[in-house]
Amino acid sequence: MCDKANNYDYNKFLQILKETKGIHNSLNELLKYDFIYHSNKIEGSTFTTEALQMLFEKNIVMGTHTLDDVQETVNSFYTFDLVIECLGEKITVEMIKEWHSSLMYRTRLYDMGLAGVFKKYPNKILGADFDTANPWETEAKIIALVSNFNCLKNITLEDIAKFHVEFEKIHPFQDGNGRIGRFVFLKQLLDNRLPLQYMNGDTSDDYKKALANCRNDDVSSLIHYIKKQRDFIYDNINMF
Repeated sequence: MCDKANNYDYNKFLQILKETKGIHNSLNELLKYDFIYHSNKIEGSTFTTEALQMLFEKNIVMGTHTLDDVQETVNSFYTFDLVIECLGEKITVEMIKEWHSSLMYRTRLYDMGLAGVFKKYPNKILGADFDTANPWETEAKIIALVSNFNCLKNITLEDIAKFHVEFEKIHPFQDGNGRIGRFVFLKQLLDNRLPLQYMNGDTSDDYKKALANCRNDDVSSLIHYIKKQRDFIYDNINMF
């Protein structure tokens, strides 16, 4: 299979992505809606792409949603902007905490004082057969995961997939781990000029199965799933 990333100017794409922040019908807005729709749908969000647009542009809620779904969707817009602003920078633990705090702003987790804070209670991943890290192990494991990733050279999709699997196994926060893990995934693809193929909310069961089937360093099931997804950049090459 040919690498579609070789068929377009990745640097120009990134330039336009950053320059069109806040511009209606722009490349930045298109990616924002698409990524948030798919990532949040994996977590059970009931927002359609049309409802996302109405919420972002006119602050109107279409359809029936829980209060947390509405708030986390609104917060996702701001978190997306933080991710794009950090492109080209090494990922840090503080960065991940900031994104989580942004995502959880004014939700129940925020009211409990747990936004941007590593988990204080054990949690599990629904649909996966591996246990998450204990609360007292979380910080050390996340620090090691980020540090080891930042030491890598010539980062590949396999490296990013391994990070994603390990992040979800650690499950560092009480809630919002899936969304934050996918925001990290988005940044890692863009930073390393890889095809922009990410998780699809319409095939969330396949994604969760692929994640659950990963074992130790074998992340082939997740890579196989990702490579079946459309490349956002290639599909929107006319935008830049």
